[in-house]
Amino acid sequence: MKSIKLIVEDRPGVMADIADRLAEKQINIQKIEGETVGRNAVLELVVDRPGDAMRLLHQLGLQVVSDDLITIRIADQPGALARVTRELNDANLSLRGISTLQRQDGFAFVALSTDNDAKARTLLQDVLI
Repeated sequence: MKSIKLIVEDRPGVMADIADRLAEKQINIQKIEGETVGRNAVLELVVDRPGDAMRLLHQLGLQVVSDDLITIRIADQPGALARVTRELNDANLSLRGISTLQRQDGFAFVALSTDNDAKARTLLQDVLI
């Protein structure tokens, strides 16, 4: 799974404009998160065709970066996420991003990226999806 992050001017309609352009190319937004930072907005998208979305967003003149995401399934209980993040820290891995995707049937599904995803995948192989 890939995450696309963009920094855009925070203005009314900016998300509608981006969603419209992606829809015109039949690119489906599967997940979106955003927040404002000063006069900008930082958006994170997961789409069904990340390569096409990256090309389109670049053509629109937007600042865009892509990140591979590691998806894990952990118990939905206090301390479960702390154990995973502590394990990454103890292996000298830095988190670049993390978000909860879903909570269901006693489990939490979490997407994360690190400064060394190959090492993180090996370390987290027992909880990888």
